[in-house]
Amino acid sequence: MFKRSPSERIMQLVIHFVLLAFALCCIYPFILTFIVSLSSEKSILFHGYQLIPEQFSTQAYRMVFKDQHIYTGYGVSILVTVVGTLLSLFICGMAGYAMSVKRVRYRNAVAMFFYLPMIFNAGTLPWYLVCTQVLHLQNTVWALILPLLVSPFNVFLMRNYFATVPSSLIESAEIDGCGVMRTFVQIIIPLSKPIIATVTLFIGLSYWNDWASALWFIDNTHLYPLQYMLYRIKSIMDFIKQNGAMGATEMPAETFQVATLFVTIGPIILLYPFVQRYFVKGIMVGAVKG
Repeated sequence: MFKRSPSERIMQLVIHFVLLAFALCCIYPFILTFIVSLSSEKSILFHGYQLIPEQFSTQAYRMVFKDQHIYTGYGVSILVTVVGTLLSLFICGMAGYAMSVKRVRYRNAVAMFFYLPMIFNAGTLPWYLVCTQVLHLQNTVWALILPLLVSPFNVFLMRNYFATVPSSLIESAEIDGCGVMRTFVQIIIPLSKPIIATVTLFIGLSYWNDWASALWFIDNTHLYPLQYMLYRIKSIMDFIKQNGAMGATEMPAETFQVATLFVTIGPIILLYPFVQRYFVKGIMVGAVKG
């Protein structure tokens, strides 16, 4: 068995210590904000952020979940995130796969078609008019899905990764009688778990954190996603405090902001452990190869 020298053991201890210190530096803000969300508003105003606050309180979380529309917002956000992620992953994957096959005609022209919107765009007003006057998305759940459906960045990430799959595998599948769709589903997808997991995380985060689409297109309170619902509550609280309404000093403005953070990131925290082992490999290969 290989035996390390004293200098190697010391170096290993130093590396472990540095990594542990770095991990604690990353975890500390998360723990601090969680404790702040359970602190009373007065203790925050008079003593600032503390790991051991003067007084604990769950008022911020009670205010978050007091409005029944919060639960509706959770349902809308989950629906939009799941449906939008699956559709976007399918479309970006098919587009990336088509551009990765060298014998496909005009694949460079298609790549340029996806590349140009990354540099130029028509502006907010034409985009809004197309969504409302042409596609008639206003006050529909599709208004929260379609505007974010295709991301050129994700398409190129997937294209670059698919290009690393040996062409001999695709040719063997075609000789055995597989069509394009069957080859993509049974050959390409199983070999591309890292990039699929990485892009799934990117797309899911985009849909989950999106509140601007609801601001532009949604007037029906039953279609408000969670992020926009919390944004509205926060705006109302700020308005009440700025105008000195009765009881405004008792409202947990500071702790409410932190509480909403944990309310919104909960599903993402549960999702990330399942994809993090693929994340580094997917983003490195997808960004460098090709």
